[in-house]
Amino acid sequence: MVTITKNLPEDIVGFKYDEHVTKEDYENVLFPLFKTALEKSKDLKVLCEVADSFKDFNLGAIKDDMEIWLKYYTDWKKIAFVSDHEWMVHMVKAFKILIPAKIKIFENKDRIKAINWLEEN
Repeated sequence: MVTITKNLPEDIVGFKYDEHVTKEDYENVLFPLFKTALEKSKDLKVLCEVADSFKDFNLGAIKDDMEIWLKYYTDWKKIAFVSDHEWMVHMVKAFKILIPAKIKIFENKDRIKAINWLEEN
C-alpha cells in the first residue's frame, strides 16, 4: 500500500510505503501524485517514507518504480528517504549515485529533520 503524506509544505510531495506495495499503488497513487506535483514545479522535493510494517514490493511495483525514476530523472531536486529497514537503506545508498538529485537518508525518528532538510535551498 502507498499513501500520500498530508500536511507537508507546498513544495514537498510525500508518500509512504506500507505492508505490500503493488503495481496498482504506483498506477493509482504515485504516477498521479508526481504528475500533479510537476504541474506546479519542475523541481521535485520528495519525502519517501517506509513504514515499520512494510513487507515488500511485487514485481509490477518494482517495474513501475524503475519507470518513475527514469521518467522523472531530470525533475528530482531533493529526496529525503526515511526508513529503519536496513535493506532499503542499503538499496538507496547503492542506487543514489545514478540519480542527479540530492538524496539524504534519515531514520524514522528523524522524520521532522528530513522535512526541514527538504525545505532548505
